[in-house]
Amino acid sequence: MEEKELIQKLYYKYHNALINDVIPFWQKHSLDTEYGGYLTCLDFDGTVFDTDKFAWMQGRQIFMFSKLCSLYGVNEAWQQAAKLGLDFMLSYGKAASGDFYFALNRSGTPLVQPYNIFSDCFMCIALAAYSRIADSKLERDYYRQEVLRIYQRIQERTANPKGIWNKQVPDSRNLQAMSMPMIQAMMAIELEGIIDDALIENRIDESIDVFMNRHVDKKLKCVFERVCADGSHQFDIMEGRLLNPGHALETLWFLMLIAEKRQDKALIEELAEIMLWSIERGWDTTYGGIFYYRDYHNRPLDKFESDMKLWWVHAEALCALLLAWKLTGSKKHKEWFLKVDQWTWQHFPDSQHGEWYGYLSRQGEVASSLKGGKWKGFFHLPRMLYSCSAWLKEMGELV
Repeated sequence: MEEKELIQKLYYKYHNALINDVIPFWQKHSLDTEYGGYLTCLDFDGTVFDTDKFAWMQGRQIFMFSKLCSLYGVNEAWQQAAKLGLDFMLSYGKAASGDFYFALNRSGTPLVQPYNIFSDCFMCIALAAYSRIADSKLERDYYRQEVLRIYQRIQERTANPKGIWNKQVPDSRNLQAMSMPMIQAMMAIELEGIIDDALIENRIDESIDVFMNRHVDKKLKCVFERVCADGSHQFDIMEGRLLNPGHALETLWFLMLIAEKRQDKALIEELAEIMLWSIERGWDTTYGGIFYYRDYHNRPLDKFESDMKLWWVHAEALCALLLAWKLTGSKKHKEWFLKVDQWTWQHFPDSQHGEWYGYLSRQGEVASSLKGGKWKGFFHLPRMLYSCSAWLKEMGELV
């Protein structure tokens, strides 16, 4: 098959899955028209098995319906779906501090304190995305004021995201997680034109510096999930040896988008090379697919899900590898993309009931029947599908 024909075939597969499978599944089963917001704990056929609502899942779904309107034109049903979640969270989701609770019950009563900064990060991009499709200037301005307030509060909390709910003894072990540079890069992409450019550029520069000079070890050719403040490693403990291939690849494609915008070809090439380290270390050569976690020294981990194959890991890998193929023309990235594509589409989609299973065994068998839960929702999969669709469309020069 010629490359252009291959790209066109891939485009139609990804675009069709988004428009005719994934979006309809969540529209049909997730919208809580009685209480507002979304029911995200969905079994294989869309049956709700838990009615609690988790702030970061609500934020992600508001963002996604809003983003789809920006990408494909304002669809009244999608806009209404986004507003359903937005009104619920603005009515019930905020604590007195202005931070967002982690969990609420179905009607909006708070259940879990606002200990998780990612609830705020996803509500921030949700409000930003909705402001782009708001019906009036008054609405848009209000939501953007909220975006700025939340964003400033996030920056205040980054040094100690969990605040008083942090269980760690202060200064006892200051390993730094990769999650903050990753989320800062993601927010920078989604908040462009809404937050002051200088502030965004400063956060981008910080994120690139922290990731490239601390979490990336060029001598060991590896991306570490947690490192010491100076970028050194604590190899005598599991956390210091932890590798998370999906997380590394997700961060890498965010930074590659930023490098593309900055026309930084050298950084694009460097990021593409690091992607290869990450996929090669993460790939299961016995059963195929990408491991959830790895230990740098191949020692045991206390995370018993380490050998599992998760939907989001494969979704982020597909984004990373396709973007690198698109921007560099690399044969290696093309081969890896097609390899991950084949395994992913063979194992995760549910052709009978729609959407994708999220959790597979190492062998690629369904380990949980859920399509949505506390951690899986309407986010990683549709984001991958619309991103890959857009890049494939450009690569195939499709109208």
